[in-house]
Amino acid sequence: MAKALEDMTNEELWKLFPIIISEHNPIWKENYLIEKAVIEESIRVHNIARISHYGSTAVPNLLAKPTIDILIEIKDDTDTVIS
Repeated sequence: MAKALEDMTNEELWKLFPIIISEHNPIWKENYLIEKAVIEESIRVHNIARISHYGSTAVPNLLAKPTIDILIEIKDDTDTVIS
């Protein structure tokens, strides 16, 4: 039987969830812009106060985990109730 995550050692967790560091890839900006467009269409741009690409993939020439971090700030008057 497999161990529960909380029962694993750090070494076991690192093997299961390795941290990958990459050279900067210029495509990350394009990937962000594609995801930004999807988010704006889903949430509707008039509900968004700000949307930002942040983290290590947003910094040219910086080694990074190849995960695009996106911060979305929603306007205060946005209806967030899902019906």
